[in-house]
Amino acid sequence: MQLALYRAERPEVFEDIIGQKQIVRILQNQIKSGTVSQAYLFTGTHGTGKTSTARILAKAVNCIGETDADKVPCGSCANCEAIREGRFVDVIELDAASNNKVDDLRAIIDLIKYPPTIGRYKVVIIDEVHMLTPGAENAFLKTLEEPPEYIIFILATTDPQKVKATIRSRCMQLNFKRVSEDELAEGMHRICSKNGVEITAEALGTIAQKADGSVRDALTILEQCMAAGDKFIDKELVLEYLGCAGEDFYLGLTDAVANGDLGQALTDIDEIVRQGKDAKLVLKDWLEHYRNLMITKYVDKADKIINASEENIERLRQQAHSIEISEIERAIRLISEYINIGRYSDRPRILLETAAVRLAGSDVVIEAPVRSVRPAAAPKPSAHVAAPAPKREEPAPRTAELAQAVPEEPITMFTAPEQSQEDLEADMQLARATSGSGDAQEMWSRICSALERTQNSYSMIRRFSQAQSYSGNELTVVVKKNKHALIASASEDIDRTAKSMYGSRTRVSLIPGDIDARRAAAAPVIGRAESEMPAFADAGYDAPSEDQIEAAMSADENFDELMKNLEEAFGMEISITDGE
Repeated sequence: MQLALYRAERPEVFEDIIGQKQIVRILQNQIKSGTVSQAYLFTGTHGTGKTSTARILAKAVNCIGETDADKVPCGSCANCEAIREGRFVDVIELDAASNNKVDDLRAIIDLIKYPPTIGRYKVVIIDEVHMLTPGAENAFLKTLEEPPEYIIFILATTDPQKVKATIRSRCMQLNFKRVSEDELAEGMHRICSKNGVEITAEALGTIAQKADGSVRDALTILEQCMAAGDKFIDKELVLEYLGCAGEDFYLGLTDAVANGDLGQALTDIDEIVRQGKDAKLVLKDWLEHYRNLMITKYVDKADKIINASEENIERLRQQAHSIEISEIERAIRLISEYINIGRYSDRPRILLETAAVRLAGSDVVIEAPVRSVRPAAAPKPSAHVAAPAPKREEPAPRTAELAQAVPEEPITMFTAPEQSQEDLEADMQLARATSGSGDAQEMWSRICSALERTQNSYSMIRRFSQAQSYSGNELTVVVKKNKHALIASASEDIDRTAKSMYGSRTRVSLIPGDIDARRAAAAPVIGRAESEMPAFADAGYDAPSEDQIEAAMSADENFDELMKNLEEAFGMEISITDGE
């Protein structure tokens, strides 16, 4: 069976490794000086040579060929050949993606109890080590910390952050970087020469760019191009095999959106999609095209940065001069957004077309609908007052005029208790009559009555308070000292009720002090029917005296809390007598 190109061209010695020169230098120096570490952690993105380097290191420590220390491994001795063919018993490989349980690690631990059979070292390579379960990692810790002197562990992962910190701390960590485009192009050119394939520099640059630093991805793309039997590979052929569009398409599409010719832009997109091109790749390459425009706009020798011919670079430069840098920046940001959205979409063509529409200057700003606030119903006119003619309803304000449409007065969330027309007129008359220093006790009695209509537990407020004065829109109320904290907790409702009855400037001040209990009990109860009043006399009870209340309160430290709970539970006012 024909091996895949990335397997057939797997490096066998350190000199064949592409792009990881700093790691090769470290390992070669350790082998030469005899200071090989007991455990390594190879990290880096996929396809950068982690597993290949681990196998070469396993060859190097077990190589028996007669060669210089700088040339280890030789790649041709019996041990090197056995490791390359996968039949060397002292090199153990484990794929942690599919063998990640505790039992899998215990099997490895049992194997390393015995010394190497053929080579000098037993080498254990665990790929994708971050996939191990927590139990397997814990089972592996002690062996990793103090392995036998003939054991070398090589762990490889693409996500080192998922590896337990205690494992990372026991290993020498070597980070495999993404391979540069120049190094990828050089390596693929060497492979093409060995296979008798002629390839242009632009084609190599395109493959290296699409590989994004991964040697395996680059070899996979190259194999796809070579599989058709073509002995000459150029950039157009690579783009065709990859499903990408050529430079002419992106130049024309960019001109169309820059000129606002949306019809031409959508037609070009339809044509390229009908040819079988991948809309997601088209979006990514279009982003790359705008990046090239930005480069050619400011860099004189752009051929060192952009993978394109001199003719295409000149065409890019001409187009860049006709487009403002702000438009290029806007296009880069917008296309990047659609690329991110496309990761979760199965309709990339629609995203591509939408991006073209927006770049063509056809952004549609959709204003949020504004709900008109219905004004409060005006009071019905009396019989002798003519009703005003209804006003024509104005259209809803636009978004730009919304700030002017906000009413000046804040919307009051508190709903005043309902009152009959007679009570309302009486309250308004009283408010006008007491605008100076009127009957404060009568005002307070009306406020208490309104509160009692909203909640029965508020009936206690009247008994333990007494109006003192009303001056300057401030109603001062004296509250019994041991009840002040309890009544003050309802101060917000008291204040709202007062404002709803006597105007927005009215305020109620609650101050602790001594009150005349008899006067407070005898205060008029306004706004409640006589049938609702407690008939103490008819029931044979007398109103409690001040001394009786004080005596009851001193009998129990929790009297206030007990009284509050009872009054709220039964919705009534509880009075305590002397029992005579």
